[in-house]
Amino acid sequence: MRILVVDDHEFTREGVIGILSDAFSVTKVARAGNYNDAVKLARETKWDLMVVDINLADISGLELIKMARKFDAKVPILVLSMVPVAQYLKRILQAGATGYITKSEPTEELVHAVRLLMRGMKYFSPQVQQEMPAFIDEVVEQHPVHAELSDREFEILRRLAEGKTTKDIAIEYKISASTVNEYRRRLLTKLHAKSNLDLMSYAYQNGIVGKSG
Repeated sequence: MRILVVDDHEFTREGVIGILSDAFSVTKVARAGNYNDAVKLARETKWDLMVVDINLADISGLELIKMARKFDAKVPILVLSMVPVAQYLKRILQAGATGYITKSEPTEELVHAVRLLMRGMKYFSPQVQQEMPAFIDEVVEQHPVHAELSDREFEILRRLAEGKTTKDIAIEYKISASTVNEYRRRLLTKLHAKSNLDLMSYAYQNGIVGKSG
């Protein structure tokens, strides 16, 4: 089995690789810590499995999944993340992922997930499945305004709603403060908001961030 693991935290990457190497007959392993390296590897090799973190430092893991699908429409792609699933499930599925598991799940659950994906099935961990009804309800309801945001705009909205400063966000995504401010300007326009407080209120009311932040 040939696997590509994409995560900007080395500890997580090596942990996933170790678990999968122990559980499966892995013939080739590749690791990437950023979007560009991951795209290069996805383009050059036909993988049996991709494990992708959503929160890459440079470009959203969602964009990586979309790009990977252009190279291989059938490769199983398992999203591994700490991001609350309610905030991302719809976008993850639309991007082309075939499974989602949180980093808080035990090792055995990761192995189980990969086994299902390798059989051509989809997988969502128990924690994720608890969120599915809410996701289904959202699909049948009128399209929310934030559904039209780009993936990066959505992420910036989350960070602003969590109380992150422009500087914090710029450092996290390795972009300039002026770029962050441009995203903020777009969000204010698209969400008909006048301030960060309005953005935060919108995010809470629409379940984009939880009450705990």
